[in-house]
Amino acid sequence: MSPAPDERDRIRVAMNRILSGAPEHSNGALTIVALAAEAQVHRNALTQRRPDLKNDFYDQVRACGQMSDGERRLRRQVRRLKELRAADAQESARLKADVERW
Repeated sequence: MSPAPDERDRIRVAMNRILSGAPEHSNGALTIVALAAEAQVHRNALTQRRPDLKNDFYDQVRACGQMSDGERRLRRQVRRLKELRAADAQESARLKADVERW
């Protein structure tokens, strides 16, 4: 089954709407899921048939100085894990000091 002839155009128009902050069919998140919803195509249209448009979308997001929602979530998780690691290191040092005193 070949993709609809206007699929590429619909994706480009949807990309422009999301990047300009005027989504009509999605929540406007800077994700492929939102872009597919905005273009009213299946997500695999971007991940399998049109990966060049997916890459272009993420390039434009980065060029605007914005961070994708996925990257934002990952950065938040990394920050949380670093805090937990630091807390664990403090707890480990405290326990070692306790052991040495005995």
